[in-house]
Amino acid sequence: MSTWREEVLNQIRIMTQEHKNLYFTRQEFIEQRLPFVAEAINTKGETPSQTLSRVLQELRDDNILDFVDNQGLYYFIGDEFQIEENDVPEEVLDSAIKKNKVRFNVIETDETLRQARQRKGQARLRQLTLENYNYQCALCDVSEPSLLVASHLARWADCPQGRGDLANVVCLCRWHDPLLEYGFLSFSDDYRLLKREPHSMFLEQLLQSTNIYRKPREIPLDPVYLALHRERTHFS
Repeated sequence: MSTWREEVLNQIRIMTQEHKNLYFTRQEFIEQRLPFVAEAINTKGETPSQTLSRVLQELRDDNILDFVDNQGLYYFIGDEFQIEENDVPEEVLDSAIKKNKVRFNVIETDETLRQARQRKGQARLRQLTLENYNYQCALCDVSEPSLLVASHLARWADCPQGRGDLANVVCLCRWHDPLLEYGFLSFSDDYRLLKREPHSMFLEQLLQSTNIYRKPREIPLDPVYLALHRERTHFS
């Protein structure tokens, strides 16, 4: 027999799939799905609506649900979701990105709504990357936001599952970003810098002055992505 938590989660998934969005109110759940929960777990003698409140709070505590107080809405972020298919509030989107729940698709150029949602997701990914590195390039002292980029280790086209993963993104300035992209720089699994000698005095001086990787404050780079970058740039 299912537990309350298991069956509430099951019915949340069913309801959000039917509605084709990730949000619902407690009252909507009571009216539309609570009878199915009660039937599945045979809740004789219990007060289903009170038990539901407790389970919803547990799911919030476990970061499976987010709650927007001024709208009375629960947002389900327990599963991965495609950003292009969902209109997600900014605060919920940030939480989902940090949990690596957001997935980005390749979309056609004439799909205006889906493009807008994807751009919103990309903008929040960049913002959270800058916050993760305290608004400073991880390899130098550049801290002007207009000169900082969210640089992927495993590239967008090569690694769909890493597109929205903060563990695949490092904050770099516009000078260090191409060095990482084109294989003049990489990282070992313990974050030591790996360098390739360029045929340019300017690049040589830039690389010589690049000696320290400044670790992020919250979400570190994943060794899986580090290895993919070394493989692509022939450091392994």
